[in-house]
Amino acid sequence: MKVRTAVVSGQFYPEEPQVLRAQVQALLSGSRSIPDPQVRALIVPHAGYDYSGSIAADAYKMIEGRKFESVVLIAFLHRMFLQGVLVDDVEAYETPLGRIPVDRVLVREIQKCHPLLRNAAAGRIEEHSLEVQLPFLQEALPGLKIVPVYIGVQDIQNITALAEALAKTMVTRNILVVATSDLSHFHPYDVAVKKDNAVIALFEEANSEAIYEAYAEEKVEACGMGPVLAMILLARKMGWAGPRLIRYANSGDVTGDKGSVVGYAAMAFKDSRES
Repeated sequence: MKVRTAVVSGQFYPEEPQVLRAQVQALLSGSRSIPDPQVRALIVPHAGYDYSGSIAADAYKMIEGRKFESVVLIAFLHRMFLQGVLVDDVEAYETPLGRIPVDRVLVREIQKCHPLLRNAAAGRIEEHSLEVQLPFLQEALPGLKIVPVYIGVQDIQNITALAEALAKTMVTRNILVVATSDLSHFHPYDVAVKKDNAVIALFEEANSEAIYEAYAEEKVEACGMGPVLAMILLARKMGWAGPRLIRYANSGDVTGDKGSVVGYAAMAFKDSRES
């Protein structure tokens, strides 16, 4: 059985199962959010739990206890170069909380939609942006299946191919989509807040062309711009509303060190067709 084992347990989150479960449960129970049946997709941060865990929990609390056929996770590769998009077809992912089966039927349907989605990655993927979402999902949605997606080059061709493939394969399915991104990196607190408010406002306008242009010209910052843009394009095709901000904070709010901070946002898309 081909399984992706955890690479950042003990670094980004605890490696002891009981400690990890207790931390995730505490973050979810302490969340300001409430479950919302209209939520169809989320944008979440991917830093260590001590930094962005409470922000992520405010997103995951909104889907706690829901039933989905699968969860599509859109991440990107910090350390590995990949020209296209990896829609991972391993059999399972493993965290200290156990194994999560991959929905290989849906994976293969997505892969068939475009040649860019058939990239493979041999060996171990040293990537945390997707992995840190898994313990939250294991606690919020017990028994889930996942579709792990990693965008390589964050260009408009890859982003569009992925959004179109997801829209095509999700039409008759009840799927949750999670895209992950942190915001600005290593600016003084006040500068970071200004930059992050600007990019959040652009996200809420859901104008993917304007967002991509601003990102290409380095007017805004987000280290997961590809996943966010793919999510915004998908939401447009699916008729979902959003994204809307759930909560923003940065590392300075957590540590008190405001000299050089990283920004985090949790956002949600809702099905506007539901009552």
